[in-house]
Amino acid sequence: MQRKTSSILICLLALAASCNCAFAACPSGDLNGDCLVNFLDFQIMAGRGSLLDLDALAGQWLESDDEPPAILSRADMQSDDPNGPNLFAVELVVVGKQRVGRTVFRYECQVILTNLSADYLNNVHLVMVGWPDNMTIIDQHVTFGDAEIAPGESAGSMDTCAFTVNRSILINPLEIIWRYVTAPQDMTFIPGGAFQMGDNLGDGYSDVLPVHTVTVDSFYMGRCEVTNGQYCDYLNSALSQGLITVTSGVVYKAGSGTTYPYCDTSTADSYSQIAYSAGVFSVRTKNGRDMSNDPMVEVSWYGAAAYCNWRSQQEGKEQCYNLSTWNCDFAKHGYRLATEAEWEYAARGGLSGRRFPWGDTISHSQANYYSYWEGGHPYYPYDVNPAQGYHPSWDDVYPYTSPGGSFAANGYGIYDMAGNVWEWCNDWYDSDYYDSSPTSNPTGPITGSVRVLRGGCWGLDAFYCRVAGRGDAHGGGWPGNRYDIIGFRLVLDFN
Repeated sequence: MQRKTSSILICLLALAASCNCAFAACPSGDLNGDCLVNFLDFQIMAGRGSLLDLDALAGQWLESDDEPPAILSRADMQSDDPNGPNLFAVELVVVGKQRVGRTVFRYECQVILTNLSADYLNNVHLVMVGWPDNMTIIDQHVTFGDAEIAPGESAGSMDTCAFTVNRSILINPLEIIWRYVTAPQDMTFIPGGAFQMGDNLGDGYSDVLPVHTVTVDSFYMGRCEVTNGQYCDYLNSALSQGLITVTSGVVYKAGSGTTYPYCDTSTADSYSQIAYSAGVFSVRTKNGRDMSNDPMVEVSWYGAAAYCNWRSQQEGKEQCYNLSTWNCDFAKHGYRLATEAEWEYAARGGLSGRRFPWGDTISHSQANYYSYWEGGHPYYPYDVNPAQGYHPSWDDVYPYTSPGGSFAANGYGIYDMAGNVWEWCNDWYDSDYYDSSPTSNPTGPITGSVRVLRGGCWGLDAFYCRVAGRGDAHGGGWPGNRYDIIGFRLVLDFN
């Protein structure tokens, strides 16, 4: 890990001893000893006839002193993570300040995490769960991700911390209470926020307009699409519990006849990578390659929702889906499919206004898709792949899926948000939904006939891989459909 500057190390020593950094001398206009220039100081000055220049005092009040107020950090050890650390310490080092209102100032800070074993630094998240009334936290989550620290060292956050303080409210020092949380092993934390949803580049159909501001709460999302191996485990478990039946190689919801198909096995469709024989499901091989880590395909929306409920059951979480009505209860804390807004927010990876999760062009070095050419060059100007066709690393045996994590992750640590397989979303599809979509945590139309698909796939061109693109318009999103280009991934509400 890169070593910190000597000034930060000195600050850390001060924090270790006193729980807050020793800032510069209080401003001359501070008359009541709280190291702030506020209304009390004016009152004291008026009451005792102070000779302090009124203009100087007012200037210090409005512009503040050269250093921010003192900040205390306290760890909340009531984490519900049984494997979490017994002790950790969090400190803030303010690195920037800007006046944003008459008495309101915005502070940028670096978060320092200490007294934490390196064993706990895999996908660590710190959450601010308490702060004084005169503070407004811009983002209450700090993510340390896969950082590694040696004993005695400290780790700096991947992101800057930001907050505002209304300095006319008499609270000083400021205390922030932190909680340590961890994401499920195969998921990553997506910090909530606002973004511009839709196609601001003018590439797509009318269903991606108008561009509109949407805010989503924090959530966890699967790093990769659900794999053949993971789904196979579910099928064997569900079969033993009597939750599914198999008819002519198709897996159905038990007791539904053939009304609710979950997935195809290779008996029903040779493109399925799940075999079924003698009451046992297994993952196939393709040209000698184990397909366990490739995304599950030939799975319906019903089959994806049922998998969500099963995994919730396995981990003692609440089941979000009613498998009779197929409605999702968003108030329950369990696994589910992403809303369309959550999916696009996560796919953008923190970037704004870009075409793909990493930027504005695409090639086979970044995603598994079909590079479509006409006249000796790519049809789309943003497709910069040097050759036409399917991805050459995976076009051996149909379908041409690739193992999860074969390409670089986006800014949130998520793989294959462009290409590989389409992903089922929870929402019903409506081409006009953006005209009336709620601005906060939209969950899609109440009813519909097809579900939203997102992300493009190995068999379609760059146009469908755009983060703003919406799939389903041609009926492919009927919830019972199973195709070799459709899979899914999970989300879990941040609680």
